[in-house]
Amino acid sequence: MTPTITETEARDRVEDYVRGAFSALPAPAGRELFSRNRSECTDPTDDGPAGRFEISATYEVTGLEPGTFPAQFDAVVKWWQGHGFTVLTDRRPTDQYVFARNERDGFDMSLQANELGKLYLGATSPCVWPKGTPEEEAVVEPEVVEPPEPERPRPRRAPVDDEDFGQTSWADGGTAF
Repeated sequence: MTPTITETEARDRVEDYVRGAFSALPAPAGRELFSRNRSECTDPTDDGPAGRFEISATYEVTGLEPGTFPAQFDAVVKWWQGHGFTVLTDRRPTDQYVFARNERDGFDMSLQANELGKLYLGATSPCVWPKGTPEEEAVVEPEVVEPPEPERPRPRRAPVDDEDFGQTSWADGGTAF
């Protein structure tokens, strides 16, 4: 199976991309963490195996007036285009939403504004193995079941002569007195 970057490297790159795109916004802009996720790749686009995760982070961009959002979208899209991202979805002007993918490493980014005047910038990694390579599946050795020890035959009582027969104690295994 193909190795990937590690989960830690993916988390770092998500943060790097958010910082980079954020740098395209004007000085009064601030950011507050809105969500950070680690999601199992249950339906990966590459039809890969289970056990991998997507790492994502979304930040609310603060300090900007909603009237300036169209200019902020243009600035972020320009940054994306200069850093290997291709815009795959642009719903402006109907919706304030743009989605892009970096063709070199498969990371996605989005910028979205809502009717409440909030602006969100996020990034998501492609599916990665937590340690960069698949976990070694535990080799399960077939359980070797030792056959049970054969029951040892009980010692047989010594043969008795007819004359001892009357003196044999049958309660203690047949020993003669």
